[in-house]
Amino acid sequence: MKTAFAYWDNRIAPVFDSARQIHVVETESGRIVAETEEIITNDLSVKKVFRMVDLDVSTLVCGAISRPLHAMVIASGIRVIPFVAGDLRKVINAWLDGNLESVKFAMPGCCRRYTQSSEMPYIKKEKEMMNGRKGGGKRQGGQGQGKGERGQGRLGGPLAGGATGNCLCPKCGNREPHERGVPCLQKQCPKCGTAMTRE
Repeated sequence: MKTAFAYWDNRIAPVFDSARQIHVVETESGRIVAETEEIITNDLSVKKVFRMVDLDVSTLVCGAISRPLHAMVIASGIRVIPFVAGDLRKVINAWLDGNLESVKFAMPGCCRRYTQSSEMPYIKKEKEMMNGRKGGGKRQGGQGQGKGERGQGRLGGPLAGGATGNCLCPKCGNREPHERGVPCLQKQCPKCGTAMTRE
């Protein structure tokens, strides 16, 4: 298993969107078997994702991350552990020990640590969609309240999508019909040129 830690100056990079380096740790049976330093571009978000896919990364540990980029990483099948801060080596050790969710490694300004049971709402919803949970009806509550499910297709991951559905531009919201066998991440929005994600 390979885990990527976005870093800068031997600390977890505060914003993954602008990070240029990742420290890749390969583990077997809970022990480190290899470590490498890799350069990732910061000029186009989708290139970061493709680079991690090429490196066979399964988990990304990072600081803050924008919603569109988070969606692209998730759609590629990579687990994201966001809002982490601290010394790179200490974070790696905490990851190996299973203590990374300690408040000690939470980013400054975060009022609470987002764990699997207490996550940012959009991250939690995306995980539910990846696990095959579908919405079943009209949206509840007033407009903009975000209550209920909207019956959209699942986003990313091995259980996502299928042969039908749409590709969604995370920047301008444009939708294009999904082409079977062509990952949405490999398509560019015809309106603004941004890499698309699966809706």
